[in-house]
Amino acid sequence: MKRLLLLISLILMFTGQSIAQHLLGSISGTIVDKKTGEPLPGVNVQIVGTYIGTSANLDGRFMLKKIPLKQCTLRFSMIGYKTKEVPDIVLELGTAVEIPPVELETTVIGMNPVVVTASKQRQDLKVIPHSISVLPEVEMVERVPLRLDNALESVAGVHFVENHINIRGSSGYTRGVGSRVLLVIDEVPMMNSDNNEINWNILPILDIDQIEVIKGAGSALYGSNALGGVVNVITKSPTEKGHFKVRTVNGIYDKPPHAREEFYGIGTRFPLVEWQWTNRSLNFAKRDISYSKQIKNLGVNLAFGQHQSTGYRTDGEFLRWNVSSKLQYQFPDASRLVMYGAYSHENRQEFIEWQDQHNAMLSSPYYSDAEYKINAFDTYMLYHKPISSTLGVKVRASFITSLMGDQYNRSTDYFPAEGFGSELKVDWLPFSSHNLTFGTEYRIDGGHTKYIGDHQGFSVAPYVQDQWQVFKMLAITMGIRYDQYWLKNSDYSENHLNPKLGINFNPFEGTILRFSGGSGFRAASIFERYLNFKYKLFTAVPNPDLKAETSNSFDLGIHQQITNSWWVDGAVFYNRYYNYIEPQEDILDDFSLQVQFRNVVDARIRGFELSTKGSWWQDHIGLQANLTMMDAKDLNDYSHLAYRPKMLSFITPSFTFAPFEFQVEYRYASRFNKVMLYTYDQRVAQKVWTYRLFIRFPNFTAIFALNNAYNYAYTQLERNMSEPRNVTVTFMYDLK
Repeated sequence: MKRLLLLISLILMFTGQSIAQHLLGSISGTIVDKKTGEPLPGVNVQIVGTYIGTSANLDGRFMLKKIPLKQCTLRFSMIGYKTKEVPDIVLELGTAVEIPPVELETTVIGMNPVVVTASKQRQDLKVIPHSISVLPEVEMVERVPLRLDNALESVAGVHFVENHINIRGSSGYTRGVGSRVLLVIDEVPMMNSDNNEINWNILPILDIDQIEVIKGAGSALYGSNALGGVVNVITKSPTEKGHFKVRTVNGIYDKPPHAREEFYGIGTRFPLVEWQWTNRSLNFAKRDISYSKQIKNLGVNLAFGQHQSTGYRTDGEFLRWNVSSKLQYQFPDASRLVMYGAYSHENRQEFIEWQDQHNAMLSSPYYSDAEYKINAFDTYMLYHKPISSTLGVKVRASFITSLMGDQYNRSTDYFPAEGFGSELKVDWLPFSSHNLTFGTEYRIDGGHTKYIGDHQGFSVAPYVQDQWQVFKMLAITMGIRYDQYWLKNSDYSENHLNPKLGINFNPFEGTILRFSGGSGFRAASIFERYLNFKYKLFTAVPNPDLKAETSNSFDLGIHQQITNSWWVDGAVFYNRYYNYIEPQEDILDDFSLQVQFRNVVDARIRGFELSTKGSWWQDHIGLQANLTMMDAKDLNDYSHLAYRPKMLSFITPSFTFAPFEFQVEYRYASRFNKVMLYTYDQRVAQKVWTYRLFIRFPNFTAIFALNNAYNYAYTQLERNMSEPRNVTVTFMYDLK
């Protein structure tokens, strides 16, 4: 580590002197929509073959200063527009070059996005070897998500069991412990430190600029928890002028299905109302506010969200709120300091399971009156130093803490779980055909409650990745990461070497063939190893000898652009898991159950995925659709892995006649072949229809939605009925 720091210091010193001696001119210009001529704010501008770049302001203007080149090519990219290059711009010492207006042509959103998750740096989709889905802000907001997890339901291959995320069936359901999908915020891991789970309430919705979902093992760059994939939430950067947004969502629940009167006996009428447990109005509301402003070299982003609900069943009431702040300071030497913090609070009742099938909205008397309070705080600090046009260094430090307590406020039972992280990353273009990323990551995770004891885990991991542009149509990505993990006050330690290989081939314009293969791992969380408690009829037993999960992941896909506004993507995937950790239940008697996390020796998930998105008839008709088919097996006995549907599908046609737009959304998930509890209960597929009407005006949008329009009754988790039909009215104000 010391040698690495010394090497970087020498590079900084000598290349810094070199830059000072060769600074040339600057480039500026305006970027506009080709069809309307309106300026385009937020367009990414980059000098090809370098790390020098910027973005257009609210007037579509950009400026690149102190460029150490005599000739260059500029690349302009933005979601919803075709990427464009302006070649052969000649610079002279001390000159300022103003290029003619750059006109960008519109295309369907998601046709050519710029992503950062696959390689920890900004790259066009056409050089990415992985299956990746991009959810931009405009598309996310249209679904009126109340939390981050709601926004992800439209992504191909993503499925939720309650709050537990699956990417291509990787996770199943593990009782809120040990996610196999890694959540990162601006590339910074943000998993709870004791149970390695995701806090979906941590981010205000209006703080999100883009979400990127990498499918398959991502441990070669991101380490543990990236066994099944990575969700990278990119927060908004400050805008040059003041930007104020407000969103209000008000919803009301309909009566649950099966709220009806039954008749019993001969000539006698006995009223029996099933499932309807109250006559009062059940409702929910969401409020979001954000503000952004650039003040000279300092940019500020502030966001706040508040969410409350009566619940649609007993023990369903909750109050949540979150707040975030982002400060970004640009130094005169083009280096940048970013400081980010997010805090969330949740006070909720907990519905464990229903009373019986005839009283599905009533909580079982064995588990009623459960209530929890959760406070969480995430923060990171990132410093980016461009050393030269081909070399940059990033240093970051992060901290995450969460505290859970129950309604009895037993302070001796719970202590904050805390995690510290740091990373040193170097981006280097040693040759025009090689893009090198290397660095080291260090992390400490710990938790302390009376149910798990006091434990800490440590990890250190150097990594390197090279993207080799063999020739214009072919790019090869190779990477490897070495993770060393150990537990404090224990002899337990483990080491994992995770390589990756990716191939991206563009044989024709608009055609991308890709292949990726790699390995992954996930160290067992502290909760999985040491959880020891008894609650009502459940008893959890610790298993300190749990081995880490490992996997091999392969993906072969094609991305085909049919027209300027229509693309199709297909992929086949194969994932092999070893020492899979799953909760195993042992029935002790007719009324009690013992649960322990154990290693399932060998598991396999394979399948294929199809996605398409397009617009026709001058964007009056739109379509987004995806289909995922999976075969998930425990290879010990060739039984199905629990909580994995064989089929997932999502389809959303839309019809637009300004200022109106009408959307129809259909989500389908086939019934689980296997669950872990109550295996004899009836299981059905998930079939949810939603209708939305948009009315758009300058700076204002109204959205009327009918969710679960046909009041379809289904469960994601046994004996937990999902939301009945509800109506929402949303108003969004966007003031610049």
